[in-house]
Amino acid sequence: MKLDDAYMDRIEQELFARTMVKKAEGTKVVGVYCAFTPRELIVAAGGIPVALCASSNDAILVAEQHLPRNFCPLVKSSYGLALSDTCPYFHFSDLLVADSTCEGKRKMYEILSRIKPVHQLGLPQTADGEQALQIWVDELYRLRALLEDQTGSQIADQNLRDAIKQYNRIRELITATYALNKGEVPLLSGCEASIAVDPIGFEVDLPSFIQRMEQVIEWAKKRGGLKPRPRILLTGCPTTCKKVLEIIEESAWVVAMENCGGLKTVNIVEEDEEPMVALARATLKIACPCMTPNRLRFELLAQLADEYQVDGVVDLTWQACHPFNIESYSLGRFIQDEVGIPFLQIETDYSETDRSWLQVRIEAFVEMLMPLQRKQAAGL
Repeated sequence: MKLDDAYMDRIEQELFARTMVKKAEGTKVVGVYCAFTPRELIVAAGGIPVALCASSNDAILVAEQHLPRNFCPLVKSSYGLALSDTCPYFHFSDLLVADSTCEGKRKMYEILSRIKPVHQLGLPQTADGEQALQIWVDELYRLRALLEDQTGSQIADQNLRDAIKQYNRIRELITATYALNKGEVPLLSGCEASIAVDPIGFEVDLPSFIQRMEQVIEWAKKRGGLKPRPRILLTGCPTTCKKVLEIIEESAWVVAMENCGGLKTVNIVEEDEEPMVALARATLKIACPCMTPNRLRFELLAQLADEYQVDGVVDLTWQACHPFNIESYSLGRFIQDEVGIPFLQIETDYSETDRSWLQVRIEAFVEMLMPLQRKQAAGL
């Protein structure tokens, strides 16, 4: 086994083929844009979820026909692929479920709805309190009714509980995959872990995804540890574009990722609770800057920094992503002053124009960590 582009391509082709068979039989494909959307509801309705946040820099120029240039690259890339109809995941989606996590996405969804039907989920602005929970429960019930209407299939509570159990197992395996790096010697690079935990397209066969993750964990244990390097905790925006992750791993290891799709989204759904309330409660625990206040992210990062014995934290923020960019100031002070480790914010886009500059900044940061790492190893 080798966790590389060839591995991803092979699985992507297999899942695409299976999805086309299911779609020909009448199964609905539902595109989603954020971790706040409970995939369990889609699966319980007999649909196939597919993630649509995009990583293509080429699609951005297309998107700028309708969207501002000084706009989030993730949003522009996602819209550009839709507008150009060059993404098979978007092309074969029958319905789009869109979380209102930021103003940029919310307004983009309005013009996206001219291409495909979009259902926006109205997130509460805070995750605290019973009022926020009730708002979100009501939103999920509206989504449930829509999915039942679109798929022609009633969502039985038992089917929903079964889907929750499957996704809980996936969350456990994502946690276990990253936990391979808790020891003194990490077993997976950040790039490898990113490939391992990514469903890679259509979530058409959850049991096979679970099996692949179990195989990756066993393979990593047998392969053994990586050579010593400074240990980085990567936080911030989704690592849809791998540029920053790849640059960091030229000189350090990203032992854990709190980014969207990483360890901030592995909240276990309570299986003994009423399923709709349990889904709402678990997803509201996602430590996203779209929530105010966002204490959960600070608490989670402090916990991860300790558990993974990290030497430094890198905060990836896409240009014009205002929630993450604004929160980075407070986060940096917290990491440095209260957690007591170095912090670096990287603001960039999907292009390669700033790669050399980023390499200089990140290499300097890593070099600063090396003396600290040696002191810690010596017990000083």
